[in-house]
Amino acid sequence: MRNKLYPQTLTSRTSVFGLALAFAIVAVMPAPAHGQSQDIWTLESSIRRTMAVAPEARAAEAKVSAFQSAKRQAGAWPNPLITLSGDDKLGKDDGSGGNDLTSLTFSQPLPLSGRLGKQKAVANAKLAAARSERKHQHLILEVKTAVRFHELQLATARLKLAEQRLLLADQWQKTGQRREQAGELSTLERLRLDIIREVAQQILDKAEGEYNEALALFRSYLDLPPGTVPKLAPLEPIESVPALKTLQAMPEHPSQLAAKSRVEAARSQVKVQRAGWLSDPVLQAYKSKDFLDNRRQDVYGIGISVSLPLWDRKGGAAGEAKSQLIQAQSNLQAIERDLSSSLQKNHLHLTHLVKQGEHYRSHVFEPARMVFDLTRSLYAAGEVEILSLIDANNTYFDAQRRYLELLQEAWLEVAELRLAAGLALVSQEQEDLR
Repeated sequence: MRNKLYPQTLTSRTSVFGLALAFAIVAVMPAPAHGQSQDIWTLESSIRRTMAVAPEARAAEAKVSAFQSAKRQAGAWPNPLITLSGDDKLGKDDGSGGNDLTSLTFSQPLPLSGRLGKQKAVANAKLAAARSERKHQHLILEVKTAVRFHELQLATARLKLAEQRLLLADQWQKTGQRREQAGELSTLERLRLDIIREVAQQILDKAEGEYNEALALFRSYLDLPPGTVPKLAPLEPIESVPALKTLQAMPEHPSQLAAKSRVEAARSQVKVQRAGWLSDPVLQAYKSKDFLDNRRQDVYGIGISVSLPLWDRKGGAAGEAKSQLIQAQSNLQAIERDLSSSLQKNHLHLTHLVKQGEHYRSHVFEPARMVFDLTRSLYAAGEVEILSLIDANNTYFDAQRRYLELLQEAWLEVAELRLAAGLALVSQEQEDLR
């Protein structure tokens, strides 16, 4: 039966080729059934809730906003400077005494070195890096949500399985007590049925504890109200795994794009330092009053000042910028290496888990169920001993529990594979527009 756990919704891509490739991996994540209750939480709805409440998402968004503001600031000219001066010179010259406003100076630094354009390039690259990091943070939050979602899925399935096991054990215990009273069953066999019931109770108690822990983690991470008991879609098998070549042909990973933008920012910063070797010249225009030809007169002038790089040649800042460029380039190489190895590892592991789950279902779980059903019928007919019933009971429930664990492990690996491939389950289109 087709899996109903994941909707066929994925992050938008900038090209038809990217969309086609993105669809390939989502082929293992089928669409929900028509008419599915809105009260049932899917992984997609859980991720949307996480993105709405996660402080990490707000921090990533604030970082983008900060670099947007920095980008606007990067191209701004230096502020002019106005200087007013007053003294008693004129009063002394004409004998009138007192103090007067004697000069007004306007100074404007002139960024003639092209430094502003290079600063804009740095700001643009940092903004691009922040946007890519926001996408990467989105992917990380998706994986963390998937872990809590699938843990609660497994805990719910284990709880239901334990309840079924206890219900069946209760029926056997009551039947055993009646048959013992009727003389049809020995005390030893009745005690063994009692043990089956008590073991089932212990398993249920453990399953309830694990369920409550998983539920608390899920509620906390999604910031759900206390007492909320979400209904989750059940664990179901994965149908297929996309080819590794398909995943390797996907557009660049957000972390890789962020690293490339940081390299570009560092390269532009080197250019900024080179352009800043000479300080900006300062244009000055002034007006002053003086006592000339036995009367007060206005004097106008213009000048320019240039800093001489005699003591501070900014060599340290330039060397620091070059070192940061080398660091950014090395970090990019490490990210590309790790992404490639992670993608191969996750794909190999997922392929193995899917095959293992299929083999376990057909060669262990289904045979165990058939043996259990047959043994129950034979025991009711008095054709097998109670030890055979106990063994078939334990084998069946243990096999079903292990099969559920394999399903959960496979879905967790799907989340890790999406992270390694840079694929988001919930669309990031709105983020791309900001």
